[in-house]
Amino acid sequence: MVRKHKQQTTGFQRYSRYLSAGVAAAGVLLSVGCLAKGNSPISGSAYLQLGPVPIPLLGAIAYVLVMILSLAPKLTKNKKLEGPTWLGLFMLSTAMTVFSSYVMYVMFGVLGDPCVPCLLSAGLSLGLWVLTLLDSDRKGIGQLLLPGISVVMIALVTTAGMHAYAQNPDSFTAGNPPRAVQTTSGSSEIGLAQHLKSIDAKKYGAWWCPHCHAQQTLFGKEAFDYVPYVECDEEGVNPQPRTCQSVGVNSYPTWEINGELYPGVKSLDVLADLSGYSGPKDFTNQMPAN
Repeated sequence: MVRKHKQQTTGFQRYSRYLSAGVAAAGVLLSVGCLAKGNSPISGSAYLQLGPVPIPLLGAIAYVLVMILSLAPKLTKNKKLEGPTWLGLFMLSTAMTVFSSYVMYVMFGVLGDPCVPCLLSAGLSLGLWVLTLLDSDRKGIGQLLLPGISVVMIALVTTAGMHAYAQNPDSFTAGNPPRAVQTTSGSSEIGLAQHLKSIDAKKYGAWWCPHCHAQQTLFGKEAFDYVPYVECDEEGVNPQPRTCQSVGVNSYPTWEINGELYPGVKSLDVLADLSGYSGPKDFTNQMPAN
């Protein structure tokens, strides 16, 4: 009589699901840390937005899903769930690793503002992917090829779209966009722009207005994404001419700060004083001397 040898489960495989769940729990906390980083270039950056949802929030949701997939076979004691949940973990951790790589690119290549919680979260995403592969005795590598390539391609296309939209959001909408800003932003410009957003300040302007473009140039292309802008010309992108009329805007640009209107191009130092900004004021871009 020939006995069938059962595939032995190693100690690591016996506890790998619990380890993955623990890593995911830590990832949830780090994702929340990324969301709460505060007044910094990475906080609320357009490069890290998938529509209205920031990537760190998506990361937190993904980590929760990892916890569910990791523990489902253990908590239900249903071994039939091990295969499907393992494949789900592989696909999810692969997508998380690609998105984490994109976050690293934005932090170092675009914003130049490292975020420690985001760095640690990226490490955990890669760790989950490795843990899933190490627990792969029940699946052949060949069976991972098609789902793996599919997930990577979808994630790459998504991140490429996010990057393109953040660089030129007006190209995705109807209407005449303002002239593209060529100047770059320093941390002080970004800090002032985020402060203006936090106090609900607004800049009213028109897409064709050269003085409006001069104001945007002072902020730089990265910082001005944070400033709430109201397009007053009906042929512009997302126009709100009635709002401009009701507020009493008579010339462009006009700033609304703490309920007061300030027409004309303003230096960043003046805007800092008018808005009560108390952050660093070593602005890179200055108004030309008359």
